[in-house]
Amino acid sequence: MRTSLIVVSVLIFISCGNIAMKKPPNLISEDQMVDILYDMMLINSAKGVNKQLLEKSIKNPEKYIYEIHSIDSLQFVESNAYYTYKSDTYKAIYEKIEQKLAAKKIEYEALAKEQKRVKDSLKNNKKLKFDSLDLKRQNIIENKLRDFSRKSDTLRKQRLK
Repeated sequence: MRTSLIVVSVLIFISCGNIAMKKPPNLISEDQMVDILYDMMLINSAKGVNKQLLEKSIKNPEKYIYEIHSIDSLQFVESNAYYTYKSDTYKAIYEKIEQKLAAKKIEYEALAKEQKRVKDSLKNNKKLKFDSLDLKRQNIIENKLRDFSRKSDTLRKQRLK
């Protein structure tokens, strides 16, 4: 019993030792890793918004990302594991992704604001056109009514013979 306890404790100490992560031979650069993880985040977000539309457009999103960036899944997994082991580097990668997402958010908010402004101005312009047309129609109708009332008044004023 005592020997098994010693063996288990030695194994625990060995397993807790600092094992160095070896750099994979086909390591993805940090900048490319930022782009890949950014694209993956966008696709995962798109799945949450409209999964059917995404599936219509892209059959296999992960494979699509690998093809765009000219990598394979093993290369990504090895590089991701390496950067995960180096937590400072991985944190820097995610900070770059956050900056990129924040910039895109500002860009899309400005675009949405501009589209809303254009839509509102078109709506207001339509209102003005309809109002001016309604005013013209109203004037025409009033003029016709005046003419009609004058004609009827002249008929009434005539004496019967």
